[in-house]
Amino acid sequence: MAKISPSILAADLANLSDEVSRVGEADLLHIDVMDGLFVPNITFGIPLMEALGRIDHPPLDVHLMIHDPARYIEDYISLGAVNVHVHVEGNYHLHRLITSIKEQGAGAFVVLNPSTPVGAVEEVLSIVDGILVMTVNPGFTGQKFIPEASLKIDRLHAIREAEGYGYEIAVDGGVNLSNAPDLVKRGADILIMGAAVFRAESPEEVVRSVKGLKR
Repeated sequence: MAKISPSILAADLANLSDEVSRVGEADLLHIDVMDGLFVPNITFGIPLMEALGRIDHPPLDVHLMIHDPARYIEDYISLGAVNVHVHVEGNYHLHRLITSIKEQGAGAFVVLNPSTPVGAVEEVLSIVDGILVMTVNPGFTGQKFIPEASLKIDRLHAIREAEGYGYEIAVDGGVNLSNAPDLVKRGADILIMGAAVFRAESPEEVVRSVKGLKR
């Protein structure tokens, strides 16, 4: 069964509690942290995590699109992050970063931008908890899906099957109910969806539809 992680970047933050309650059956809640340097946008940080701590919510799935993420991992995990996503691009001590996340009790996911090949993470596939395949260039919600990027799912799934690895494959960027079945069939385990969930007439129904998808 597929998992869904609605991205709060597309939610109405003026009604945070109501928005989160509408996706209460989701497996995870995706938090995009951007610093305006690593990606061309500034979004959430510690204050939002603290606000979420005051309401009921699915487990928090935190994507750090920031410079020097190692400085902040402990803070986000202490505030409830069950998964921490870090980019391979620019993180020269990736093995150390992955190890640190896992030692602090969270799942360690490594992110591949659309132009970054699977080969960039092959040396750490045996130790990661997941790989996040970006199917848009990170920074903004509502972008058009890049179909070529989804081919990495095929490659990651094939490696996982051949080597017996246990990592999950997540996909983020332009994911909707139209392309979700194909992504799951290719090998995706977690679908991160923003506008397709929070701007739908019934976010609850979108969540249930995705959770019902089978490979």
